Amino acid sequence: MKGSLPLHALFVRRCQSLGVLCCLFLSSVAGAQADLLQERVRALVEQRLPADSRLSDLIVGQPAARIRACAEPRPYLVHPRRLAVGRVAVGVRCADQEEVLGFLQVMVGAQGSYVVSARKIEAGEIIQADMLVSKRGPLQELPKGSALRADQVIGRQAARSIERGAVLALKAVRERWLVERNRPVVLRAQGTGFSLTREGKALDNGGLGNTVRVVSADGRMLSAQVIGQNELLLRY
Repeated sequence: MKGSLPLHALFVRRCQSLGVLCCLFLSSVAGAQADLLQERVRALVEQRLPADSRLSDLIVGQPAARIRACAEPRPYLVHPRRLAVGRVAVGVRCADQEEVLGFLQVMVGAQGSYVVSARKIEAGEIIQADMLVSKRGPLQELPKGSALRADQVIGRQAARSIERGAVLALKAVRERWLVERNRPVVLRAQGTGFSLTREGKALDNGGLGNTVRVVSADGRMLSAQVIGQNELLLRY
């Protein structure tokens, strides 16, 4: 009908005439939606915590009006590969819509396990299980990129010196070098119908499968693949 108000406008006008009771109703609806959003954000975060961790605190920032108006919020992690502790960015869609309604800043606290050094580890040492100790505490207080499990670092090589009791950072270890710069290596050359073995000297550090430069015994510079401890393969 010409001149008629939209349904939501009529509802608001009716609420204005009813006064307090309507305000209480609207407030309860908004509260229920906020609770649902909080519940779904909590479920989302808990799914991404390490298996032996537990959520200790969750603070969801004030949602924008578009998010508050959604009856079926679908939150998702903006950075799904990151550990969901500390300051976490969460996007929100409504029901099955693709459009993003907005983003939430969420503070997540969690108790869980992490790895520290049992003794001083020198640069270049290969990390062994007896060099490590598992501790438990607030994960949100750890430096980014900390090792939470021993198997993340065992068998790798310390890239720098690590003090006793220090939290192991994943960037503090690297792939184990099977070939080291300026060290002698065995160079195996293979091709159709032939196989040769000769000595050489590596010009680069390299782990299993890496391609490194090598100088052969006759002075030629070549590129070969690391296949074992001080062993390189040159394919023709």
